[in-house]
Amino acid sequence: SRRARGRRAVATTASSKLSLCVGAENIPHPDKLTKGGEDAWFAVVDAARGGGTFGVADGVGGFNDQGVDPGLYARVLSYEALDAACKASSASRGPFGGGGVDPKRVAMAAQAGTKLPGAATMCVVTLDGASLKAANVGDSGFRVVRSGAVRYASTPSQHYFNCPYQLAYEELAKDCDSASDADVFSFNVKEGDLVIAGSDGLFDNVFDEEIVDVATRAFASAGDAASGAQAAATALAKVARKHAEDKKYDSPYAREAAKSDTDKGGAPKAVGLFGGLNKMLGGGGNLGGKMDDITVVVAGVVTTASAQSELAQSEALCEANTKKLAVVRGQASVEETKVARTVALRKEMDSAFKESVAKSEATSKAVANAKPEFTRAQVDAMDAPTVRKLLQERGLPTSGKLERLKDRLAEVKAL
Repeated sequence: SRRARGRRAVATTASSKLSLCVGAENIPHPDKLTKGGEDAWFAVVDAARGGGTFGVADGVGGFNDQGVDPGLYARVLSYEALDAACKASSASRGPFGGGGVDPKRVAMAAQAGTKLPGAATMCVVTLDGASLKAANVGDSGFRVVRSGAVRYASTPSQHYFNCPYQLAYEELAKDCDSASDADVFSFNVKEGDLVIAGSDGLFDNVFDEEIVDVATRAFASAGDAASGAQAAATALAKVARKHAEDKKYDSPYAREAAKSDTDKGGAPKAVGLFGGLNKMLGGGGNLGGKMDDITVVVAGVVTTASAQSELAQSEALCEANTKKLAVVRGQASVEETKVARTVALRKEMDSAFKESVAKSEATSKAVANAKPEFTRAQVDAMDAPTVRKLLQERGLPTSGKLERLKDRLAEVKAL
């Protein structure tokens, strides 16, 4: 059964020497606390086989204006991604083998399986041996931290500032972006690396240098990899929220906003004293963090054989989150039924409209190609009563000068 989920396993074709030991934290927007925000995350850790897959999805808040909960779309999208990753992993361990988990295909399957209104950005990361692979759509993303620095990072994809690429159900949004166009990334990791993924609530509020510092310190202060990953995720989420609340903070989002203004031919606007000082110091004029949902997933790269207890702890965290996603997935079936009816009705109406247009065009073509019912010579030979009688029989006006009436009759087609 699609919704019956036991313990999940995502791994490479053979047992991997390296594993992702995951911790995660979510802090909803203050106005969205009651529904848990509009971000979602998923992760699978397999202590027995190693490897691992995780991702984040950020629901597009603009759909709230349409009475749609984008958080539902993001959570179902995450569940479908999890399901696709697990199926790919199972296939790779079967008798015919397979290519393991392809993050881009996971995102594609997730989009295809989420038949709901709404939209979301998405970042999917998987570990295959020592190769970290990722697919990203929009302004969620990931970083690889090693030896106190960001060694590799995804880049956001957006149509223009603050309008990221986003996934949606194509039957409801024909102009939505496609996971098949996701940016793909690959980087070889090693034991001790930290892989940090997050929604834009993290990256809009925290610069990479601070991400490295906060995550490294928090991870190192814990007693093991699982606790360290959780500590790092929690610390990063808290720092992001702190900056989001600070109206004087020169955030990454503020700088991008100022740059966008300049690119459009304007100038960054100084906001009060602090804005003016910031501008003189070379920063953007639009000060302040961006209040948003914040989701952070941190994965420590560990040696599978020597980190069994930590991986088991991380595995339990991931499975608890999977159960929550499964509950939402089940609840979404009611909404999916409504959407299916809407889509079917829309297709029926589109079909009827196309049929009507085709019929109208066929009639117009037939009229255009039809021969006159009477030749000009026949019409010219008719007297006035005959012309008026023939026009009346065909529902055409009979008043006017005779020559005009004859012209009108000569234009009648034989259908």
